[in-house]
Amino acid sequence: MAPLVRTSLAVAGRTPVLAVPGRSRQKVSVVAALCRSPAGRVRLYHESLPGRDVDGVAYADFLRGRVLARVGGPVVLLHDGLSAHRDEGVGFLADDYAARLAVEEFPPYSPELNPVEPLWNWLKDKELANFVPDDLTQLLLAAEHMISIAAHDQRRLRSFFEATPLGWWD
Repeated sequence: MAPLVRTSLAVAGRTPVLAVPGRSRQKVSVVAALCRSPAGRVRLYHESLPGRDVDGVAYADFLRGRVLARVGGPVVLLHDGLSAHRDEGVGFLADDYAARLAVEEFPPYSPELNPVEPLWNWLKDKELANFVPDDLTQLLLAAEHMISIAAHDQRRLRSFFEATPLGWWD
């Protein structure tokens, strides 16, 4: 619930004050997958988890219900180092979908290779910077609204891939 504080365009000498209600451990976790089709179309699948962490169960449920249920062909899943990606539930999922799911890992600590990282940067560092929600519902609605904007913007979705040094479009 605490804002990610960033520089603003306030008048010099008039520092804006962000009134943050007491310490709160409330948060909205979001899990997302950027999918590129062989034809070059990019889709963003996402799910918000208000008040929860992204654990192995939530991640496997997301992959099964949001990604694998909607992508008809083969899927190559690239993971970063999040512990939920190595959970046994994800392993069982990979076994269940072995005919069309390949799971690969990015090298250890290489966020610059992951096209989802520019998405998180855009969302948290740009769009929701200095945003102070009144409650968890307001944070959830703001996050979902901004992700929805990204999901419907092919140019923006492609920019997340293009922000990495890998040749995603070759």
